[in-house]
Amino acid sequence: MALSDKDRKRAEELARELMKITGGRIKPDGVSKTFAEIEEEAIEVTDIVASALIKQTAKDAPDAPTQCRCPECKAVPGDRGEDDEPIVLLTDRGEVDFLTKGYFCRRCRRSFFPSTR
Repeated sequence: MALSDKDRKRAEELARELMKITGGRIKPDGVSKTFAEIEEEAIEVTDIVASALIKQTAKDAPDAPTQCRCPECKAVPGDRGEDDEPIVLLTDRGEVDFLTKGYFCRRCRRSFFPSTR
């Protein structure tokens, strides 16, 4: 995906804001950070941002269809209710977890999560 010039400028503005979180070029003791230290902080911050962005975007994805079928026997499954657990995905930038609606087929005795993402 290529960012527009406007979005690229906004991302650079956000980078300046994130630099304030890391404290910039100078350590609290007044000594200048090495390039390796700056890079390490940048990686840590951008991993957090990437993980949060993926999680937010996945959460905003449409819910599963209201009428779905068991992939095995094609029966209409029951709702798993409060038994839903977060799905944890390992991305290039770390783990991301989000809740998705799960179903249980009484006929097949299996749980499944329709693919809507």
